[in-house]
This record gives sequence, structure tokens and C-alpha cells, in this order.
Amino acid sequence: MGPPRSGTGIHIDPLGTSAWNALVQGHKRWCLFPTNTPRELIKVTREEGGNQQDEAITWFKVIYPRTQSPTWPGDYKAVEILQKPGGWWHVVLNLDTTIAVTQNFASIVNFPVVWHKTVRGRPKLSRKWYRILKQERPELAALADSVDLMESTGIASDSSSDSSSSSSSSSSESNSECDSGSEADGMMHQRKKRKTCVMVGSGNSASQDDCLSKERSSSR
Repeated sequence: MGPPRSGTGIHIDPLGTSAWNALVQGHKRWCLFPTNTPRELIKVTREEGGNQQDEAITWFKVIYPRTQSPTWPGDYKAVEILQKPGGWWHVVLNLDTTIAVTQNFASIVNFPVVWHKTVRGRPKLSRKWYRILKQERPELAALADSVDLMESTGIASDSSSDSSSSSSSSSSESNSECDSGSEADGMMHQRKKRKTCVMVGSGNSASQDDCLSKERSSSR
């Protein structure tokens, strides 16, 4: 949900996922660019946008007019499309009060790219995902095994897309942010647990051994 002039700045969705967006109310303005579009061509610089350089409204003021110029490279023309392919740059501006539902997804078609990027960018998540695939979708687990992680996917990534998705408001949180926060919380909890174990076991070697044993088992 977002008011007029809110939106999501130019970005690529995380982990090579594709996305759908169902507009319930209002109007959105989209602009999409192929995955090989140079970052420097479509990103607003600090000099141009100041503290608002990552806002959708800034992008449409600064960059969009350039895309309509005859001098804009033909290979990187903006595209209007119903379903956003994985790896494509896109920016969304709410023209009025809007409500929309959106979700990133991995399908059989884009699975090799999503798996490659997940293993490289979110290794902990990839291990959990692989265990589930082995049980529920063994054919996809086999496909995952065949992906060459040393070769490029040919699909661009955006470092800022870990905290971006095609949401209605620039203030909304993405799933990747929530996952990252959970991992960070888990690491913090583990550190606290280690400190507690050391304190409890400092005067009692048996207690310390027991604590270390529990710590090892909980980390498996």
C-alpha cells in the first residue's frame, strides 16, 4: 500500500527471481529495462538526486526523460510488460493511492538461475531449501546438483535489491530483509549463548563440558 509519489526505485529483484504484481486499487507507472542495461545508464547519481537519489519519483524526474530522447541507446529502451522477468531492472511509481499484492517466485524455468544466485548469495537459505527439495521435489534437487556454480548466469544482480522488491511503498520491507534479520538474530543469540556457557562453566568443568556439548548439538 502506498500514497501518491511513493514507489520503489530502480532495482533488480533478489536472487534472480521473477515477480508478479496484482493491482487491487489505484494506478502504477512501471518502467523495465533488459538485464544487460548498464547500471550507470539508469541509476540516479548523488549529484543529480541528493538524499533522494534512490526514490522512484526522483528517477522519473531525472532518468525517464532521457529514455525518451533519440540519443537513448536502442538496445536499452524501456519496456512495458505484464510479468517482470528475473534480472530485469525496474522502477515503480504510484500515481495515486494504491493497494497491490506482489510476490517474487522461482519456477522450473528460472530455477537454475535462482539456485545459482541463492547458493552464492544466501548459502544458509540454499542449504535449507535443498533439504526440502530432496524430500518434496527430488527432480529439482537433481537439477540443483547439475548447476555449474562457477559459470556466470548471464543475469545481472543489484546489490541494493536485497532490500528492494516491486512493492507499493518504498517503506515496505521485503522478504529478504526479514530473512537477513532472522539470520542476524540467530547469530546474536548464539554469541550470547556462548558467553553464558563460559560464565556458567567457568567454575565447574563438568558444567562447561555439558554446555559445550549442548552448543555443538544445537548448531547442527
